[in-house]
Amino acid sequence: MALDSKNTLHIRCGSDIEVALRDAGFEGDFLDFSDPFCQGPVHDLPLGEFIDERANFISGAYHLPVGEVKAREQARYDALRQAAAYDDIILWFEHDHFDQLILAYLLKHLHDYRDMPPVELVCVHDYPVLPRFTGLGQLGPKDLASVWETRTEVGTEQMALGTEVWQALTADSPKALADLVKAGTPAVPTMREALDRHLDELPSTRHGLSLTETLSLRILAEKNRITAGAMFGQLMLRYEPLPYLGDLMYWFELERLVEGGAARVEKDADNWRDKTLSLTDLGERILMTEEDWLDHMPGARFVGGMEITSGQPHWRRDTKGRVVLKS
Repeated sequence: MALDSKNTLHIRCGSDIEVALRDAGFEGDFLDFSDPFCQGPVHDLPLGEFIDERANFISGAYHLPVGEVKAREQARYDALRQAAAYDDIILWFEHDHFDQLILAYLLKHLHDYRDMPPVELVCVHDYPVLPRFTGLGQLGPKDLASVWETRTEVGTEQMALGTEVWQALTADSPKALADLVKAGTPAVPTMREALDRHLDELPSTRHGLSLTETLSLRILAEKNRITAGAMFGQLMLRYEPLPYLGDLMYWFELERLVEGGAARVEKDADNWRDKTLSLTDLGERILMTEEDWLDHMPGARFVGGMEITSGQPHWRRDTKGRVVLKS
């Protein structure tokens, strides 16, 4: 029995399973739609302006040529607009907020079409792989064929949730996202935990650090001197409750900690993976809540549609998960 047809479109936020899908016997087209909405500005803009804003962020944050990034982003969004031409669409995602925010955008986009082919969702929360399940890219052809059997139909409830999540994500306040977390997201159960983790990227009321920044400084405090590559491994396997970062995304986070003086490069290298880092006295004081990171943070940071800038009123999250506006 055929798994799909040559007129099936498989959409994934990355290219990590494309070869394995072919090896498993899937024949349809594959679209890598991997705009990392979990980092950088995400505003409700006309598509052309939206692509420009996202491409400029990706280029600057990950040190990639802006022309190449814009061309790649434009090609992805153009391909997505052709999705209705297929006989059916399969969405392949896991539970972290890198995936789930992209999924929300796709559900919103598909909801905007009047005449869509059948859409199905493969959404994996866990799988028995060692040392820890962090994503579909860990699965081989037989595993992917197995999880494909768990796919569910995407209907109006899922698409409506995607639209609601996208509107909340692009807002300049976290209140709508917090309300979704509180109410739950039964149409896509994995969405709730992902949104909760996304809100943890707001500055903490204790020291102004996001959860990613907090965990990074804790690793430095515990390890003394450690390469960025080893930090990334420790973060993904031990510290991060819901792993979502790629390596280029993590280097962006570390670069900001170094620029702001919370971490230092003890031994430089041509690439971030091989740089050796340590915690500074300032970083230690911030972890001890004796100083606020936002007094030292280099430049603005975005959590969806929310801009966090030193010296301006900004949203924070407390240890109980509440969001509050600080002056």
